[in-house]
Amino acid sequence: MNRLKLLIVEGNTKEENINFNNAGCVPQSQNFKKHIKKIEPNSEIDIVEPMDDNSISKIISSLKKYDGVVLTGSTLRLNEDINEVKKHIEFAKTCFKYEKKIFGACWGLQVTVMAAGGKCRVSPKGPHIGIARDIELTEEGKKHKIYSAKPVKFTTPAFNYDEVETPPKDSILLASDKINKFQALHFCVGKSEIWGLQYHPEIPYDYMIKLIKHRSKGMLEKKIFKNQDEINQHVNSIEKAKLNLSDDARTIELKNWLNYLKN
Repeated sequence: MNRLKLLIVEGNTKEENINFNNAGCVPQSQNFKKHIKKIEPNSEIDIVEPMDDNSISKIISSLKKYDGVVLTGSTLRLNEDINEVKKHIEFAKTCFKYEKKIFGACWGLQVTVMAAGGKCRVSPKGPHIGIARDIELTEEGKKHKIYSAKPVKFTTPAFNYDEVETPPKDSILLASDKINKFQALHFCVGKSEIWGLQYHPEIPYDYMIKLIKHRSKGMLEKKIFKNQDEINQHVNSIEKAKLNLSDDARTIELKNWLNYLKN
């Protein structure tokens, strides 16, 4: 297979992507596209928004042509009883009807888990704000292709308030940290195989820092941080972590998945 055909499912609404633009950040789908193109320059990539019924109807008719599907992150929450969330879950269920390899990051993991009959919740141990420290591979994770050449313990970009509570039947736990037990899962449902991560190998720390600064007022109001000084200290700690994480090391999981598609 010389040219991968990929579908990226944008997790955010058009309105939220305006907020991302105001923060100096591109939409999640464009960020994924940029990183995939860097790894696989010849890949053909389409982007779909589940909230756009016309876009979805066109994609569904040609869903068979894609070698893999990527579900991005999002600021949507699975506990919100709104059409946007329902449409994402329904689209994931549609993908399960085809022989698809799916890569889910953060919200993408949570959506596939919900669509497969699992459960998600607000993380009782709190959020990851821009960074997840000391994620550790399980014995199964050490053997899994997604973690080929990855250290057994690593720190990586992450931004999530929610987590998987109950994974789908026969899921394989690949990695955990002190906040989220289910940092990485492998499971199959219908005709699909899902590699899902609660963190963001596709997002650099600089992107996360921009989001933190843009959302600082809201995080203070929600008492995630006590004051601006605490936010500044957190940003400084991410700046230090950035020095120890190259782009190649950060994106290993995505590279391994793309290589898996070609086998």
